[in-house]
Amino acid sequence: MADAYLSGELGSAVGFAGAGAALGAIAQQNDQMSQQVSSGQLKMNPDAANKAAEVYKSKADEVDRLVQKADALARVEGLGEYGSAQQLAGKFGQKARNGSTGAADLLANLRNELNRKADLFRQAAKDYVATDEQIGEDLKRGSQA
Repeated sequence: MADAYLSGELGSAVGFAGAGAALGAIAQQNDQMSQQVSSGQLKMNPDAANKAAEVYKSKADEVDRLVQKADALARVEGLGEYGSAQQLAGKFGQKARNGSTGAADLLANLRNELNRKADLFRQAAKDYVATDEQIGEDLKRGSQA
């Protein structure tokens, strides 16, 4: 599920700018899901929702490992003292960390959105259980009246 989510959005992205745009679309989908959960329009079977949440959490953990690797690119050493070597090291640093458009930055945003999606699934499961319990209580009161 998460693989299809990622490949569908990020798989079509070209370069860092494309990845940033795809992350914006993912955030927008999460915003819509958040609104549905908050308004009570989205409630999910707890088993299915919790399984989906675990998949997204697992993917977020994988992406977190990539964040750490990409972050290491910001500190490239051993290229020498020449100006061209220092410029090259600086370019690696910018590709790794550049506000919101560096590789580590984009990956960190992806990790955050995956964790957010997992939390939304967990909340949808809780809402399902709460609604189910409320219906059960209402039925008990109705049968006792």
